[in-house]
Amino acid sequence: MFSTNPQRLGKFGRGFRIWSQEGHRSYSNQRKNTYVEQVLFGHTAERQGTPTVWPDPNLGCLGAKDKRFNLPGNVGLESAAIPGADREIASPEQLKANKKIVEDEIAFWRDLCDAPTSYQRQVNTLNHHEQVEKVKEAEMAAGELALQREKLDLECIPQSCPDLLRREMTTLFGSAHLASGPLTVITFCHRTKLDMSSWSPDVEDERDTMVDYFVNSAKELCQQLRSRAQWADFIDPSSGRPFYGKYTNLTFFETDERYRHLGFRVVDLGCCKVISHHKWGTHAFVGSIFTSAPHDSEYLGQILDNYNSTSDAKVKGV
Repeated sequence: MFSTNPQRLGKFGRGFRIWSQEGHRSYSNQRKNTYVEQVLFGHTAERQGTPTVWPDPNLGCLGAKDKRFNLPGNVGLESAAIPGADREIASPEQLKANKKIVEDEIAFWRDLCDAPTSYQRQVNTLNHHEQVEKVKEAEMAAGELALQREKLDLECIPQSCPDLLRREMTTLFGSAHLASGPLTVITFCHRTKLDMSSWSPDVEDERDTMVDYFVNSAKELCQQLRSRAQWADFIDPSSGRPFYGKYTNLTFFETDERYRHLGFRVVDLGCCKVISHHKWGTHAFVGSIFTSAPHDSEYLGQILDNYNSTSDAKVKGV
């Protein structure tokens, strides 16, 4: 129970008033001397007259940015805590060198990522082995074909008619259109068992066999070329004149010196002449076919290839 004595109440009221006034004054003095007041608001004598960096009471957020606060929310780190903060700006040469280093690193890792796996290397090795085997098989087949052709006794070669021979052949065949355009000479050279530089009944029989074989083969070849709208004719070995052309006093026998223009050698034996082949010598019979088909045409090559593949069997049957 509180006392209701007026004297006691008056003393208590005066004491409380004095206490409250003294406590308020001491709190206000202490608040003015706090560190917060000195740093943030600059109320101390040392900070008076200097503007604050942020917040600026005049510009607010539009004022100059404090470089110390380089993070969002005006938060920053001390320069000593930032690696390379005190480093100088790199020169253009240094920047190019750094770019080259980065590009090399990227290329290295890209090559490393593109490198084949063990399984891929095994597959590539098997594929390479198969390709090598195919190449070997093709080379062996080509070698066997060349060997078979070497064993054949027939050599059928198309070549462009030399200019020194073209004019005389145009007169021989009586075809003025041969003076211009392609003119091909196909030489049929067949190896003989006997030497054609000597005479005997056996040599004459073998030569007659070769003549019949050449005439039949030349007829077939000329027919195939004419079916392709090409002019073709051959020299009859027995007369030295064109087989399909008109009669003429001009001749082109097997021992004619003009065969030198076609790669052959004519040997003068004194009593007679004989043609000589570059591989078989005088053991050879030579016939010639002339055509307007180009010597390097595809269809002419196919005709001659098909003919060569069956010619050995044909000549044995003659």
